[in-house]
Amino acid sequence: MWLELLKTKDEAFVMFKKIKVAAELESGCQLKAFRTDCGGEFNSGIFVTFCRENGIKHNTTTPYSPQQNGVVEHRNQSVVEKVRCLLKSMNIPRKFWGEAVQIDVYLLNRAPTKSLDDKTPFEAWFGRRPGVKHLRVFGCIAYAKKLRPSLTKLADRAIPGIFLGYEIGAKGYKIYDPTKDRLMVSRDVVFDERKAWNWGERDDGAGKGSDQAAVPYTFDIQCDDIVPGPTINLEPEPVSSTDLAGPGGNPASPASSIPSHGGLGDVETPPHTPVSATTGSSGTGYPFQWATPPTNGSMVRQYTLNLNPYCLLIWLA
Repeated sequence: MWLELLKTKDEAFVMFKKIKVAAELESGCQLKAFRTDCGGEFNSGIFVTFCRENGIKHNTTTPYSPQQNGVVEHRNQSVVEKVRCLLKSMNIPRKFWGEAVQIDVYLLNRAPTKSLDDKTPFEAWFGRRPGVKHLRVFGCIAYAKKLRPSLTKLADRAIPGIFLGYEIGAKGYKIYDPTKDRLMVSRDVVFDERKAWNWGERDDGAGKGSDQAAVPYTFDIQCDDIVPGPTINLEPEPVSSTDLAGPGGNPASPASSIPSHGGLGDVETPPHTPVSATTGSSGTGYPFQWATPPTNGSMVRQYTLNLNPYCLLIWLA
């Protein structure tokens, strides 16, 4: 099966002559008859004149009767369905439908078919079996080797791209570079057939990290307000002799002034852990700040969250 891509239908006659000459040289036979639909590209004056001068019978189908040329119509439907699968399987944009059609026809010519007793069209035409070791998955990630002599020691040795087919007339692969929007032909290529190009990433899309540092995500956490603890007066108070005397006039023990519950202040106040200290408004007291849930009020602290693929880190701003 031969294939030529057309920009407009008026190129059909030029491509027809190109395929005719190539097929006659390869087979050693001449074209005697062929069948098409009633499209204007096949019934133009120049097309009819060419067939008449070369003794070629041009048969056409009746209008709206594709079943009269069922072999070609069925093959066209198969090609379109396979092209759609090729584009969807690797998330390839529709603008590469031409490359998908070319590689689909390339594979069909090398696949066995019942009409040829399980032979491939390539073997039936050329008389030998085709090679299949070079076949790769359409649309996969491919790394083409850089062969420029001006490469530095630390420069990348490969260019990531997308595999789009095989170059006709050369032993090379067609690799598309989305970052520079160019098509390359290379022989030294490494394929990652299980991976498709990520068209949504800002970088090269082949799984490499971006050169720009990730912007941290900032969020707010509403914390409880600070509860002041009891005030401790550090200045010594005058002590009288009566205060030192216990019951019966005996001296009182220093441990008797310590509360039995082991804390400071009122018995109802739970023990706390001081985190900082500030000076009171009067200047004489030293109120402490306690890490105790508040009874009223709140404050907002700002934290920074750095998203990392391997760990989650939080810093206090």
